[in-house]
Amino acid sequence: LVEPFVPHPQDTEYYININSVRDGDWILFTHEGGVDVGDVDAKAEKLLIPVDLTQYPSNEEIASTLLKKVPEGVHNVLV
Repeated sequence: LVEPFVPHPQDTEYYININSVRDGDWILFTHEGGVDVGDVDAKAEKLLIPVDLTQYPSNEEIASTLLKKVPEGVHNVLV
């Protein structure tokens, strides 16, 4: 993914990674994005989105699991 740089404050940059496995998709999310994101596996919040959509988590569960360090005012934009 390549897109033009848009100047923005560092505290509005996030990192997301999606890993597909047999049981579903692991979502890894951290409130620290950018070039120096670091060791994502060690610091990211993680949530398995199951293949079985009857077990799909609610938006509230997604936000409470992945967005712990993100201001609540932007949760509705990210979930």
